[in-house]
Amino acid sequence: MMRSYTAIVLAIMLTGCVGDRSDLELFVTTTKAQHVAHIKPLKATPKFEHFDYQADLMRSPYMPPSRELTEEVIDTTKDCLQPDLKRRKGRLETYALDNLKMRGTLSEADTIWALLETSDGSVYRLGTGQYVGLYHGKIAKVTPQTIEIIELIPDGSGCWTERSSSMELTGE
Repeated sequence: MMRSYTAIVLAIMLTGCVGDRSDLELFVTTTKAQHVAHIKPLKATPKFEHFDYQADLMRSPYMPPSRELTEEVIDTTKDCLQPDLKRRKGRLETYALDNLKMRGTLSEADTIWALLETSDGSVYRLGTGQYVGLYHGKIAKVTPQTIEIIELIPDGSGCWTERSSSMELTGE
């Protein structure tokens, strides 16, 4: 009895959905006719300028440089500034200074150490006199806000010049 009563109610409700829809169709057609979409025109395609690579005698930019070009040139016959290449390099000398971030400091008595974070998330403690960076960078001074570094840059003729760099505390 209950099932038949439910089926009758459902049939009555569904017959109410089959009514006249002419007013709805009229509304849709008038709305489509009145509304015009305002689409901005596309930007003009930039003109392609061909670059003819004419460096047949030079090294291809897609080939790695030869070992001689990447090795550090040391000329011991010259009396000029040169790094100590016999010194064992530290872990942070394999990172460029751009890939290191100063994250804080630690201090004990008169000594201040800098906390440096590498691009892979490791954190190291360094103090004055230790080396960092690709260019034999020696930490000259550590303050609570900055690290002052003196790097040795090759000049191509076998001698090296000093360059001052600094790193500031970042709180990212």
